[in-house]
Amino acid sequence: MKPTLVKVLFGLSIVLLICFLGGLVYIHYDYYNKTLPSYGSTPIDVYYVIHGVIFLIPSILCFVISLILNFTVKKK
Repeated sequence: MKPTLVKVLFGLSIVLLICFLGGLVYIHYDYYNKTLPSYGSTPIDVYYVIHGVIFLIPSILCFVISLILNFTVKKK
């Protein structure tokens, strides 16, 4: 069970990291080209922070948990 969980968590962390990086590119492009008029007067840094909380923090947590589980599986 644990080796499968390690692989799933590692894969999930990679997917979340790709979503984070792709989202940053999309937010930057969309903010400066004004393709969506929904941004208003909010600075772009706020959108970066929100995007980081949604994608980067869970990605780091999944990666760290998968590393810890991987070391415990290898010890046994």
